[in-house]
Amino acid sequence: MSSLPHGMPVTSRQLENRGISRQLAHRYVRSGWLVSLGYGYYLRIGDKLTQTGAVAALQKQGVPVHIGGRTALALRGFIHYLPLGKETLFIRGVPRKSLPEWFLQSFPIDTRVGRLFQEGEKPEERLFVSSLKAEEPASPLTADPERALLEMLDDVPQKQNLEDARKIMEPLFTLRAEAMQALLEACTRIKVKRLFHSLAEQLRLPVLDALKLERIDFGASSAYVLSLQGESLVLKHPGSKGHG
Repeated sequence: MSSLPHGMPVTSRQLENRGISRQLAHRYVRSGWLVSLGYGYYLRIGDKLTQTGAVAALQKQGVPVHIGGRTALALRGFIHYLPLGKETLFIRGVPRKSLPEWFLQSFPIDTRVGRLFQEGEKPEERLFVSSLKAEEPASPLTADPERALLEMLDDVPQKQNLEDARKIMEPLFTLRAEAMQALLEACTRIKVKRLFHSLAEQLRLPVLDALKLERIDFGASSAYVLSLQGESLVLKHPGSKGHG
């Protein structure tokens, strides 16, 4: 039992692979060694369920989710003022109704299922999604910072305040140009691409100078109007005169 990963639930099948039958697992629950979360998931007694451990457990069971957006940026060290564990857990890939009840009751969860990029459907086929900590087998698949940034901008303004997004984006001077280029070319949403360009230009992020904008589809030359609370933000085509 001591070899079970901390913060990560295990399933009946995983326990069986360790020589613990379902009957023995029930006995461990009655004896106080395991806690049953429901739906065949268990947690070692005294262990504390973590966001990363919970998502990793779902991924082990084939649930096609990854940690994205603001949560991914925080976990990768790009946001320092969010209280992890209390903040909403942003995941992408499946609707809320497809997630087990124990998961939904454990954390504030936000899910998105729309295709933001042209890519494969499985988490391992998604662009710039990788293990949070490659050296840890129980580490969940998490959006790389470049992808996480675009996922966060996709949430503006419905779930993400624009000014907070700007503050989060302001210190991102180490964004990789190759990753950003590939993601912007594969991105399916004009709003996200124009918003990224507008903010990156305002913040003078170095990555913008390295991008080949002519290879990115920013939509028609007309302006894109983003409705915010009480006002509108006009996102012009990067090739339009008078932009900025």
